[in-house]
Amino acid sequence: MDQRTIIVGDVHGCIDELQQLIESLDYQPVSDRLIFLGDLVNKGPASREVFDYFTTLDAEAILGNHEWRLLEQARAPKKTWPGYGTLSEAFAETFETFIKTIEAWPLFIRGEGFSVVHAGKVPGEALEDSSASDLTSIRTWGMKEKPWFDYYDDPGLIVFGHWAALGGLDRPKIIGLDTGCVYGGALSALLLPERKIVRVKARKIYCPID
Repeated sequence: MDQRTIIVGDVHGCIDELQQLIESLDYQPVSDRLIFLGDLVNKGPASREVFDYFTTLDAEAILGNHEWRLLEQARAPKKTWPGYGTLSEAFAETFETFIKTIEAWPLFIRGEGFSVVHAGKVPGEALEDSSASDLTSIRTWGMKEKPWFDYYDDPGLIVFGHWAALGGLDRPKIIGLDTGCVYGGALSALLLPERKIVRVKARKIYCPID
């Protein structure tokens, strides 16, 4: 059986939808490669449960903007966790373990014929040369503030999350998987090489739209 690659969009603490999605895909750790696009935590109802479940899946993850901001705060002299107080409380005594785990997550992953990144790619710049801020937060580019993906002409597929307002994106070489589960949308996954998108509808609105 050929290896499948399963890429999951922004979870944001939506544990019920994540478990339903993984079960619906009949995920097989031995033969499947499972990659998360970052932002597993924050905003939603069950960040710790999502992270604990993630650790049982033999999965990979890249840094989203929420994990990156947490790491920035963790490196600061005063660890006050502004904006993430409920998250640190949810993890309680295991919060430092969580921080150490996400420190090992890369900013992007390259696979056979595809790349995954949380937010997007700076036009004309290699992923390896891009800043963490750009890779986890970019949406638009240039004086006209056009979407970064309108400039994308690299070989190979690029898969990203981060931009829930798009409601997903499916172009020949670009797929966006943030379909706003935490806002009442859906949790999406891409299956490669068949290039199939699978979605699980959110059970409720967990967070108002930014």
